[in-house]
Amino acid sequence: MHIGVWDHPDFLGRGCTVGDALAVMDDAGVGGAVMLPTDQCDHDVLLGDMRAALRDGFGGLLWFVPWIKPGESQLAWAEANADAVSGLKIHPSLSRMRITDDGFAPALAAAAEHGWVVMVHCGRWQEMASYKFAIQAAVRHPDTRFLLCHAGGDTPPLATAAAEAARDLDNVWFEFSGVREYWVIERNVRAIGAERYLMGSDYNLAHPLSYMGAVRGMDLLPAERSKILGENALALFRAPLS
Repeated sequence: MHIGVWDHPDFLGRGCTVGDALAVMDDAGVGGAVMLPTDQCDHDVLLGDMRAALRDGFGGLLWFVPWIKPGESQLAWAEANADAVSGLKIHPSLSRMRITDDGFAPALAAAAEHGWVVMVHCGRWQEMASYKFAIQAAVRHPDTRFLLCHAGGDTPPLATAAAEAARDLDNVWFEFSGVREYWVIERNVRAIGAERYLMGSDYNLAHPLSYMGAVRGMDLLPAERSKILGENALALFRAPLS
C-alpha cells in the first residue's frame, strides 16, 4: 500500500493517508499490510503515522518498507531506522536504472546485511525494469529475498516467463497487483507453487477487493488461498512493526 501523494503525472496527484488505508483494509477484511511511501519518499511521516496507528489501537499487522532511489540519503535513512524496516522498495522504471546497475549495489548489500526483503518493480519496460534483471540480482545475491512486483510484469507472457525463470531459485517471490488476467496467476501457482505468490493491491492506485476477488476466482485449494492471502507474507516479511 502506497501512502502519501504521488508526484508522477500519470497518477494525477492521487493521495491517501494511513487512516485512509486502514479504513480500506477494514472494509475489505484485510488484517495486515506492507506500507511504503509514494515517489515523494516521505519516510519519516509515514513511519510516524504507522506507529501512531498502532499506539491508537490498530490490532492488525503493519510492515514498513522505505522507497530507495539511487544515492546515499534514503539508504542512510533506512539504515538509521533499521529496527523499523522490513524491506526496501526499488523502482527501476522511475529511477531510470536497472536493479543490476552499480547505483543500487549499496541497497542490495544493505538488504543482505539486515535481512530485508527487496521489493522490485517489474514492468513492461524491458530495457529497464525487466524481470530478467531482478532474476539476475537474485542469482548474484542468493542470501537476499526478492519480491518481484506485478508478477514480474503485468502481461500474461511476462508473468509466465518470470515464473519459469524463478522456478529453481529459493529466494524469489511474486506479488501480482496490476495483473488483470487472474488465470495467469492460477497457472503459475500450478507451475511453481502457491508458496511463491503474495496478494498485493497497489493501493492507493488500486483496491485490495479487486485482488481478493481474483484470488477467490482462482481454482485453488483452500490451503493455497490461505498462503497467498497472508501466510506467505507472514513468512517473508517476518516481524511486523511494533
